[in-house]
Amino acid sequence: MTDATSRTLLPVASGARVRATVGALMRQNPGRVTAVGVLYLAASGLGVVMPASLGGIVDAVSTNAGILLIGFWVGAAGAGAVGAAVVSMCAARVLAGLVQDMLASLREDVFATAMRLPVSTIDDGESADLLSRVTGDVDAVAEAGGSVAPNLLSAGFAITTSIATLAVLDPWLALAGLTSLPLYAVGTRRFLRRSRVVFREVREREADRSQAVLETVEGIETLTALNGQEDALGRVRARAETAIRMQVEGVRVTNGLFRYINGGELVGLTMILATGFVLQSAGTITVGTVTTAALLFHRLFGPVGQVIFGLDDIQRATIGLARLVGVIDLGPSAPPTPVSASEPPAHAGVELQDVTFLYPTTGRGIHEVSLSVAAGTTTAVVGSSGSGKSTLARVVAGHHTPVAGRVRLAPAASRPYYVSQEVHHFRGTIAENLRLVAPEADDDALIAVLRVVGAQWAAEALNHDARDTSSRGADADVDEGRVQQLAIARAMLADPDVVILDEATAEIGEHHRAAVEHAIGALRASRTVLMIVHRLQQAMTADQIVVFADGRAVQCGTHDDLLAADGPYRRSWLAHAPLALESPRQSPTPVESEETEHP
Repeated sequence: MTDATSRTLLPVASGARVRATVGALMRQNPGRVTAVGVLYLAASGLGVVMPASLGGIVDAVSTNAGILLIGFWVGAAGAGAVGAAVVSMCAARVLAGLVQDMLASLREDVFATAMRLPVSTIDDGESADLLSRVTGDVDAVAEAGGSVAPNLLSAGFAITTSIATLAVLDPWLALAGLTSLPLYAVGTRRFLRRSRVVFREVREREADRSQAVLETVEGIETLTALNGQEDALGRVRARAETAIRMQVEGVRVTNGLFRYINGGELVGLTMILATGFVLQSAGTITVGTVTTAALLFHRLFGPVGQVIFGLDDIQRATIGLARLVGVIDLGPSAPPTPVSASEPPAHAGVELQDVTFLYPTTGRGIHEVSLSVAAGTTTAVVGSSGSGKSTLARVVAGHHTPVAGRVRLAPAASRPYYVSQEVHHFRGTIAENLRLVAPEADDDALIAVLRVVGAQWAAEALNHDARDTSSRGADADVDEGRVQQLAIARAMLADPDVVILDEATAEIGEHHRAAVEHAIGALRASRTVLMIVHRLQQAMTADQIVVFADGRAVQCGTHDDLLAADGPYRRSWLAHAPLALESPRQSPTPVESEETEHP
């Protein structure tokens, strides 16, 4: 039941690994785990008091034992019921706290790991798979832990205690009740064998549907331009229908349990009554004992049903746990770094030696790239869409780990600061956005970097916030151009040695382009910069220009050197600016709009 649309690179943990994870979480709370077990055992023991008391009442009435004995059994039945209810509530409360703490720890591990996942892991797979795990799977596990687990634990203790009490009353009555087990076992086995496949497929189909919705929403402008809305909606509809069919199949599998559960109840109760009749006729047991046995078995109907029907939720939660633990296991123990263990380059801020990186599912990427960026200089990388420019930037930034070759930085302990074309403004004030990289920075430091990058509007807003504390916490009203100015100001506040600008002006409109390019110029000063550009005019001011094609560096030199040589740079320049050779540094030379390379 799988196809290309449901392919995912994110692993699913084995059952043993899931059990080990749950065991580790439980070992963090040994006291509460023990308390839960003791309380539920006590509650199930008190639950046996009522059937035993009712049996005592039957015997007392049948033997004319008197009102005092009957009153005793009535009081015992009431006390047992109240005690069982009170202890059960206490047990459920302790269990709820334990489960919520375990879930909180699990969620923190999952989200922390998701935030540390290599970009290549997400780019090379379907992003909705990770999204479905940190939303739908977390919800499924939380629901099972919050409501299903207490019911199943209570049911498990009730079943165990009732069977043990039946055995104490009379072994033959216990054996009679156990005749229901084959039907329960067959039904459960059939359910587990089928439901595990079906419910996993349900989660995968839901991820497919989410992916189709994401692609449609994110690409609505392109779809509208190409008049492809109906095709996109058709894909969403097809995946939604497939998901619904799998959900219906899951309901059908669950409903198949009914005939086995009802059959087991019928067989077990009939056998107990028949066996009790024979034993009572022989004088071995009393009518009250048979009554107690029948009530004890009848008391199992609810718990057994809870256990079996709870398998539906347990299956979903188990699959969700396996998918969540798979994410945890996938995460690196520390953020990836492109710095090799060898000595840093002697005369370069960044040095690549025969670096190759390929996306696993497509084989696209960069091949045997060697490049040296002198410390304190700017190297611009140009090329057509899909040529490997952005992949190169991500490899140097440490988002992708090379499959061959090495990347070295000077100083060796430095980590490049990466500014992409994907503008994003975090909710909060301008100051809160800037302090993401420097939590201790004061307002004066923030205003200083804002003025350096030409964001006077932000500096004025920050000054206003400093004077009027009641405005702090309000979201800044900024568009994409201003958001990118803040991103560059944030980079300057971090004060990195090496900066990577991955088409940082690609999404900026003409209205803000000059301001953003001024900010980039301020950021480049006295820093080692690798700059991916989508307009040749942006590359003119770089100390070195590298031309990419098909994942390889095919030309390298200054702007004047590349214009003087016959090659792709000169041809692209002439194609987009025929008069460029006469006054190359005054002519605007936009090339086709680029997109970040994706696998």
